[in-house]
Amino acid sequence: MAQQNRLIQDARYERRRRKLLKQIKGEIAIFPAAPEQPKSRDQLFPYQPNTDLLYLTGFEEAHSVLVLLGSTKGPRSILYLRDRDALHERWNGERLGLKRARRRFAVDEVHPIEAFESQLMKLLEPFQTLHYPAGVNPRIDQIIWRAFCSQTAPRVQGPHTIRDARLLTSLMRIRKDREEIRALRHICEITANAFVHIAPLLKSAKSELHAARMLEAEFFKLGAHGVAFNTIVASGKNATVLHHEPSLQPLWKRELVLIDAGASFQGYAADISRTIPPSGKFTDAQAKVYDVVLAALEASLERCQPGSDLEAIHTACVRALIRGLQELDIIKSPAPKAYNDAEYRRYYMHRTGHWLGLDVHDVAPIYCGEYLVPPSSRPLEPGNVFTVEPGLYFDSNDETVPPEFRGIGIRIEEDVVITATGAEVLTSGVPRARLEVEQLIR
Repeated sequence: MAQQNRLIQDARYERRRRKLLKQIKGEIAIFPAAPEQPKSRDQLFPYQPNTDLLYLTGFEEAHSVLVLLGSTKGPRSILYLRDRDALHERWNGERLGLKRARRRFAVDEVHPIEAFESQLMKLLEPFQTLHYPAGVNPRIDQIIWRAFCSQTAPRVQGPHTIRDARLLTSLMRIRKDREEIRALRHICEITANAFVHIAPLLKSAKSELHAARMLEAEFFKLGAHGVAFNTIVASGKNATVLHHEPSLQPLWKRELVLIDAGASFQGYAADISRTIPPSGKFTDAQAKVYDVVLAALEASLERCQPGSDLEAIHTACVRALIRGLQELDIIKSPAPKAYNDAEYRRYYMHRTGHWLGLDVHDVAPIYCGEYLVPPSSRPLEPGNVFTVEPGLYFDSNDETVPPEFRGIGIRIEEDVVITATGAEVLTSGVPRARLEVEQLIR
């Protein structure tokens, strides 16, 4: 990736490695690249890096491993990667190679990936604890496991404990620095502009799949590096399926279209959802449901401030949805009972938001003993970035719902960063008020 197209410079990655090394004095951490994934006998899917390795290096090639040694004699960092290979590069594209990697990444040592297994035992010997993210790369898992089993044999030095390295990186990644927020703001702006451009054109789309590809093409036209996750375009009752895959189903004018999509830039993801009437006008039933979801979004955003937490935001959202469902005569119980008995879960079955960053579902909670890291009750602080995405989903055959609402699925999603004084909605460039959405389509 050309340096002029990078919002996060290489010095930032070096500072992150130094910060992590301070946390593992007397210990060793190993971060493997994700493996390439076969698509067919001789084709691969587009490569998706291990985002922890990307966070610590900015390096996006497969077949690489970062080793961080918190030695008491002085911390060291070692990067293993593929060297240059003219024949391979003729077929599959240029590699960075050892010499350029040494200059660019400011690591202490650079070695060919072929040397990793033979050098591993010596690297492990001085340390009692190994931090390693099992499951990221099965081949490296096997190498690590063989070495670990050897080291735990009687009279052999080396680690006797393995801890999940993601416990270290998750707590670093949850708070974005200024460069990360710049990257997220940039990709959210690209995604929002693409939504605004495509929304009036939905009426010309031949199918859900066509609409999805139109939106993704606009991402790249506006400068995105990739698509953050599989684009969701769901028409009519398909919108009640949370992760519907776009099909060849036409977009009918009288039915709503739910779009959940995001572009990516330098690895960072955006995630926006809007529900749109291709005709340019919500029906009365659609408008009533939309306004309930919008009110829940506004109630959630009010709780987005330092010191709050994702649990409080979710609670505010659920209470607003319950009020709306009572007004629609769908929930008939008193609000406290409907909340305590989770009656709303029939129509709203997901959480109100998730952390956002290099992964669209960023720094997912990891069990550490009896605790989740980071828990949903973790107090929000400046630099936290997450989504707020209330919705209502009424199955077309659900007899607990009045007939006019059946088959309606609506989600509205914004990306938010906590600031010192409150919160900034990074995706506010896409209208969300019902009349503004109608005006955009027309």
